[in-house]
Order: sequence, then C-alpha cells, then structure tokens
Amino acid sequence: MRRIAGLALIALLALPACDKPKPAATPAAQGTSLPASQTAFLAIPRTGAATDDFCTRFKTFDRFENWQGKVQDLRISTLDGTADLEINIGQGIRLEAIVQKSDPVYPSLLKLGLGQAIIVSGQFTHANNDADCLYYRGPFGVHLTGLKS
Repeated sequence: MRRIAGLALIALLALPACDKPKPAATPAAQGTSLPASQTAFLAIPRTGAATDDFCTRFKTFDRFENWQGKVQDLRISTLDGTADLEINIGQGIRLEAIVQKSDPVYPSLLKLGLGQAIIVSGQFTHANNDADCLYYRGPFGVHLTGLKS
C-alpha cells in the first residue's frame, strides 16, 4: 500500500511539469527569418546608457516591409468602425495602427484573431517626435499599407 501511495505521489508531482503551456512564440521563433530591417529595429538598445541613442536610431526607420508579428490586441469602435490594432513584433515591442473603415487594409483586419501571425508593411508616423522615444517598447504608431495573415 505504501508503494502505491508513493508512486501516486510521484505521479502527482510530475504531472504539473507536463501540463505547463509553452510560451507563445515570438515572430523570430515561428520558423522563418525576420526581414533585415525588422532585425535591425529589434536590435536597437533599449536599456542602460544606450537608450540615450534610441531616439536618434528610431527616427531612421521610416517605412517597413513584410515585418512579422502577432496580433496582440484588436478593438473596433461601435461608433464608427475604426479599428485599433496592436501588433507584437518580438521582444515585447508593439506597433499600433488606427485603421479607418475606408482604409484598404480594413477588410483584412476584420478576419484577424488574437495571437494570429501576420505580416505587415507600412510606415512609422513619428507623430509625437521625441514622445515616441519615451516608450522604448511602444506601442509605436504606424500607418499600415499592407496586411497579410
């Protein structure tokens, strides 16, 4: 009886280790390599003394093509249908696009689900000048010109 109880205890202790969910894959871990410009953007230092240089380097990024990410959040206004899409492009860094119903990417946006892998193209808005630089992980405002799932 003790032996059975001991084996049951071992089984119970081992069970949680088997049930742990795997962490969500970042875009780079999805099996395809990232575009060079996305890799360079993700490599900009965001901690320590190097963050002083972040704004200067961030402002060199204007357009981006075929960047890989995952839908982190998607909200659609019940008033006018405007969508607020937040995209995780890796390392917890987020892009945010406000998409009007008249925007060409809007129909593609309606088919998205949370956590879904997507490929985006567009440009940084740099709307707030240095204000964007205060938040090293974003969300960074963008205008999308392309959206693929």
